[in-house]
Amino acid sequence: MTRLTKGLLVTALIVLAAAGGGVALYLLPVSIALGPCLKDWTNLTSYRPRESPLENASLQVMGGEIKVCYGSPSARGRIVFGSLVPYGRYWRLGANEPTRLATNVPLEIAGIAVPPGRYSLYAIPERNRWQLAISRSIFHWGTDFSDRVTSREVGRATVPAVQARPFVEALTIRLAPGETPERAKLMIEWEHTKVEVPILVKGKRE
Repeated sequence: MTRLTKGLLVTALIVLAAAGGGVALYLLPVSIALGPCLKDWTNLTSYRPRESPLENASLQVMGGEIKVCYGSPSARGRIVFGSLVPYGRYWRLGANEPTRLATNVPLEIAGIAVPPGRYSLYAIPERNRWQLAISRSIFHWGTDFSDRVTSREVGRATVPAVQARPFVEALTIRLAPGETPERAKLMIEWEHTKVEVPILVKGKRE
């Protein structure tokens, strides 16, 4: 089975599960539901080489797993924040598809209650703080900022943004364990900006 065929098959299974009411979707293991961070095969760019590769980060927590998939653009000599990524505007937190998060344990992300499921992550960057938005809408292209996406937000939170060294050429998103087993961090780094989003695990995998 080719990578494309496998990707289309897994995507079809996710769509069918979602159409069945969403419960079946949550029963799929995170590794199967998102696969190797599947591309959106309904978009023509998915059939051509990309300048921003599809990357992923995952973390085992309290008997479950958190996974993030994101397109990783590079600065390539450009000023990123305040220019390529304007301040005060909705951003897909990456390139191509929206940045997606999957969890099979209940979480609290920067104070936002996030039940087990699949979500997209967005940000509204400012120089010293970012507003993080979490939406249940995942079947759309990353630049779709329509009411269809924003109306499905589960919450927004403000997190600090700090200036850091050294320079980070490509957008990097990591998941790191916290000080205790029920705590974790979502780390976002690009250019000279670093954002740390606190995650609290609110229960074990059901």
